[in-house]
Amino acid sequence: MTETPLAARDRRATAAATARALGAALLVLLLTVAAAAAVSALTGCAAEEPTDDGDAAGVATSDADGAIVVASALCSEPYEQATSTNQIGFTVELLRLIGEKSGRGIQFTKAVNHKDAEQNITAGLPEDVAAKVAAGDAGLGASSITTADALEGVVFSDPYLHADFSVLTKMDTGYDDLASIQGDGIVVAVQGDPAIAAWVAENLPAAEVVTFDAGVDALMELSSERAQAAIVDEPRYLRYVQVKEPHLQAVETIASDKDYAFVVAAGNDELLATVNEALAALRADGSYDELCESWFGAAPERGTATRSAGEAVQDSTGA
Repeated sequence: MTETPLAARDRRATAAATARALGAALLVLLLTVAAAAAVSALTGCAAEEPTDDGDAAGVATSDADGAIVVASALCSEPYEQATSTNQIGFTVELLRLIGEKSGRGIQFTKAVNHKDAEQNITAGLPEDVAAKVAAGDAGLGASSITTADALEGVVFSDPYLHADFSVLTKMDTGYDDLASIQGDGIVVAVQGDPAIAAWVAENLPAAEVVTFDAGVDALMELSSERAQAAIVDEPRYLRYVQVKEPHLQAVETIASDKDYAFVVAAGNDELLATVNEALAALRADGSYDELCESWFGAAPERGTATRSAGEAVQDSTGA
């Protein structure tokens, strides 16, 4: 039967509409893939996800090769960081030593991230990482978590690093002791920490305080002389002067109760024992001290501070 002109036009219109629909679907697919790649690039301080969901109990304590799965924001210099190809930092190296001692590998999961109102992506907080562990998405959390953090669904390992606070100035600027930074007009850059804030309020009441989430940013503020003093974790300062800015000096060391620790899900006693036993073995055979010396010049210890966190000081007038 011969096709009428009207039928031919209808067939051509239908084919054109189908082609347009397929083209639109392909465009949406390409845009979706591109957007996913962009988000992956923005959250680049992350590592690969583990290859399986965990053990029979539903806790992702290990991947398919038996490696301990670690959740971390990987954005805390010099403890946990990520490059484009690897994870670096004191805590990262310590975890690898723990893995060697226990006969297990270490596998980092993707970082926990948030988007703010402007869609900026920021690293997850300790409670976010702990929640990932408590939910069974990782076996262990290591993200500059301290034993003072109030976290749910997890338990702390034995502490792996103690941190007093260092009061710092830059050499050859005329600020060579505590009294020199107790007057008016002094800018003090501090790492965000309640204990530091309380000490500054009591002992440097005239100072203009600038607070940073990351201690390294406070150190940069001092290095650039936008601040006359800075207060950060002592290990953070020791690493910074070792690799970036040798012209900083500690004019005071404030004793603290700050201890960094790992977290595991409550009830995961086997992994907790594995981590604690490996830590004890590394301390006993000297490996822990060697690691501390390579990163900080010495192993940070309790009882070496020149002043306790609650101890008042005299002002520049001697009052």
